[in-house]
Amino acid sequence: MTVASLQRIADLLSEVGAPGSFSAKQARPTEDLHLEVKGLGRLRFPVPRRQAQRLCQIGRPARYGLGEKTLLDRQVRDTWEIPKSRVKIDLRRWKRTLLPVLAQLGEDLGVAAGHRLKAEFHAMLVYAPGQFFLPHQDSEKADKMVGTLVVTLPSSFKGGTLRIEHQDESATYRGSRKHLSFVAFYADCQHEVRPVKEGYRITLTYNLMLEKEPTAAEPEGVEANPALVEALVELLREHFETPLPPRWRGKQEEPLRKPPNRLVYLLDHQYTQRGLSWQRLKGSDATRSAALVAAAERYDCERVLALAEVQETWHCMDSDWSDHIYGHHRSWWRDEDDEWYEDDPPAADDPDRYELLDLIDQGIHLTRCINSSGKRAAAIVRRVDDEEVCATTPSSSLDAYASEYEGYMGNWGNTMDRWYRRAAIVLWPRQRAFVVRAEASPVWALGQIGQKVRSGRLSEAQKFTASLLPFWDAVVRHETRGDFLDRALPIAEGLEEPALAASLLLPFSAEALTPAQAPTFVALVRSYGEDWARSLLAGWASHRPESPQDSFAWLGSLPRLCKALCATEPAGRRCAKLLWRDQWAWLKGGIDQSVHLTAPSRQDPAIAALAKPILGLLKSTEVIGVKALQTEMVTFLRTRDHEPLLPALVSMLRVAARGKAARKGASPALNTLRRHCIRQLEARLKQPTRKKDDWSLDLPGTCDCDLCITLRDFLADPKKKQLEWPIAKRRRLHVHREIDRYELPVLHKTRRTGSPFTLVLHKKTTLFEHEAKARRNWRRDLEWLTKPRKSA
Repeated sequence: MTVASLQRIADLLSEVGAPGSFSAKQARPTEDLHLEVKGLGRLRFPVPRRQAQRLCQIGRPARYGLGEKTLLDRQVRDTWEIPKSRVKIDLRRWKRTLLPVLAQLGEDLGVAAGHRLKAEFHAMLVYAPGQFFLPHQDSEKADKMVGTLVVTLPSSFKGGTLRIEHQDESATYRGSRKHLSFVAFYADCQHEVRPVKEGYRITLTYNLMLEKEPTAAEPEGVEANPALVEALVELLREHFETPLPPRWRGKQEEPLRKPPNRLVYLLDHQYTQRGLSWQRLKGSDATRSAALVAAAERYDCERVLALAEVQETWHCMDSDWSDHIYGHHRSWWRDEDDEWYEDDPPAADDPDRYELLDLIDQGIHLTRCINSSGKRAAAIVRRVDDEEVCATTPSSSLDAYASEYEGYMGNWGNTMDRWYRRAAIVLWPRQRAFVVRAEASPVWALGQIGQKVRSGRLSEAQKFTASLLPFWDAVVRHETRGDFLDRALPIAEGLEEPALAASLLLPFSAEALTPAQAPTFVALVRSYGEDWARSLLAGWASHRPESPQDSFAWLGSLPRLCKALCATEPAGRRCAKLLWRDQWAWLKGGIDQSVHLTAPSRQDPAIAALAKPILGLLKSTEVIGVKALQTEMVTFLRTRDHEPLLPALVSMLRVAARGKAARKGASPALNTLRRHCIRQLEARLKQPTRKKDDWSLDLPGTCDCDLCITLRDFLADPKKKQLEWPIAKRRRLHVHREIDRYELPVLHKTRRTGSPFTLVLHKKTTLFEHEAKARRNWRRDLEWLTKPRKSA
């Protein structure tokens, strides 16, 4: 089972120890450091108090980076920075101490063989009493930067300890009164400078770069244990060759799924886009990567290194819940200055306040892929499945860069979303390279198949196309390129296999078809037949855009597509007719649904939106030149059941009158619909105008229960404006629903006195206003329809 193999891969790699630590310290004498500061002169060691105070006067408040911003906030970072331009170091003497220290620190940090650390001076900092720097993470300021070096100059001070954390480990470092203190740590470590209590803490900070040794050959990487590699090879074979169980538990009749195509192993350290490199992996990442890469090469896998954005959703519990039961407990700890600190209760928005219980969901997004040659590679994964992921260190054990808690919401809530930045090694068998790359980039896949079709390698093209089908529907729906169908149509024709061609095109929709693609589409229908096309169009109908407005807009432009299709005679006209039939069947369903909506607030806009698609289909019948289609459509629109369509038909006629074709005169179909609208409007206007004392209303619907009979009698009474109706709660709810369903101009409230309570119904004056407005609109439309038109 692949889940078991993933866990065993993670467990095996956990046995691969890091060649070094996340931080390291060295101490050296001061004789090689000759340091001058402009405006002060040469520093003496230990740094005298007077010189330290003068440095504070020369310095400026230090800023800090947050994402792409550089901020100044002394509540976060309170220290003095001496501009680099004012600091002068005798590098010739300094290197006699610095270079051996860097070599030892590199060994302590586990720098890979053939590489070395290089220090680039960044800043000189002075922490006066009370100054500090809250927990933070350094940004990697250059491609080769992997860490930070802090050189603490000898001086007398208390407090100001440097605390460094990585995952569940931490280390605390202090300076010395006599020696230089060198502390190096990886850039993805959280670290802080505790407040200085007495004296002055003075440091030089360096960016640590990882570079290749000048005399080293091409780096061979970390040598992996042969037995470990062999065990990993067997686990990779099990992972990539074991079928997956059915996705839904309990459905035993479902067949097993195909084995995974990828393995995604999450590394422990963080990397920036500029710093991601096979040669610059940190600590345990380098050793575990070496073992996994060696096994991948034995199993003949391809690989990339990628940045991983991990989001986890956890069911969690507020720690306050346990406080209510067991009482609140505070913890204490002591730093190296023998001072005690109290852990105060966490704030409500503090993610540490919540205890994580069960993992509900996980999402991983991979970016910035680097191939085995160290070059930038195309994205290799569109979506990472849980059956593909393993990690020696769970993300929940790392520091999240963002968290968001959602409280209890009834049937959802008490959840914590956490986001992590990691790196990942992605492996896949070389023999499945096409499928893996195709799932990440369907456009690339079509390009590869198209090349094989054009070069006559038809069997290979058919084989590659068949390999797309298990995931093709999902990737096509997420592809945003507008020319995607344009690429797929000629390939489908060239496959010379009707079923395979239909499967390739099925995930698309008719709305993706453009006039430019008409000749290719006609050629397809000519090759595979009208039954094939009819089946394809039926399949496209299930893939319509989520918003009907998108389909309506496309139907408005359908005449142009039909014209392009009909230009290829005679098959093109048959294609246009097939397409029209399919779209008219869909629109008829939309019309029937709209006219049967009960609430005016929903029915009115739904009917108004039908004007342009109706016009588009009507004009398409003229382009196709089949009078029976036009007659069928006009007859449908004029039936009594579709009388609510009157506003849409009038609007359609107004749009048609503004078009270029209007100068040639209205078509017979439009003239027929114009006469139909005139008769409808005249009939409505002949109805008597509502008298000022006529409060009668109709109750739509067919419910004939005793409640609706009473309600209908009250509404139909022209004199009665109010009804006080003592009825039980359940019966009141039915009356409330009927009034709200049809949005009747009736105020309905419950008077909560007596038993049962009294439902009070009161007719609103808006019934007069709505009818007056409707008659004005009818009159305006009738005037426009009967107005003489200028002949062309």
